[in-house]
Amino acid sequence: MSLVLKQIFFKNPNVENKYVTYKNSLQPRMKFGESYLKGLYENHYEEILQVVKAEIADYLNDETLCNDEEDMFPRRCEMTGEWYIGEVSFGSLNFLSIAIHFLGTVAGTENEIDDYLELEVCMYYDEEKKKFVFDGINSACI
Repeated sequence: MSLVLKQIFFKNPNVENKYVTYKNSLQPRMKFGESYLKGLYENHYEEILQVVKAEIADYLNDETLCNDEEDMFPRRCEMTGEWYIGEVSFGSLNFLSIAIHFLGTVAGTENEIDDYLELEVCMYYDEEKKKFVFDGINSACI
């Protein structure tokens, strides 16, 4: 069974560039090594977001990586399908990291929702092709 994904957006400005959680509902923390990297990210935002959406969907709908077995993490049955961008870190053309946070039910409760899983989608910028290329994905419990 596949998980239906829905991006959520927080409206609270992240003026101090703090770590983002569901509870503080801040806009994404942004880290850029150089000012031109910020412009490059902003100019390619839609392209980057398409890659992110495709890769997280592939990850979460891969039965070997995510299912409902008792000893599995992440478990689809504990996830709401809602996600948000927690952090964008772009220190060089060779490494763009986008931390995607997924919501799930809190262990021991029936309806309490909180952060559950982080998938870090990694990319690099191909200067020759003038586009971002997927480079891997890392997962963590949050």
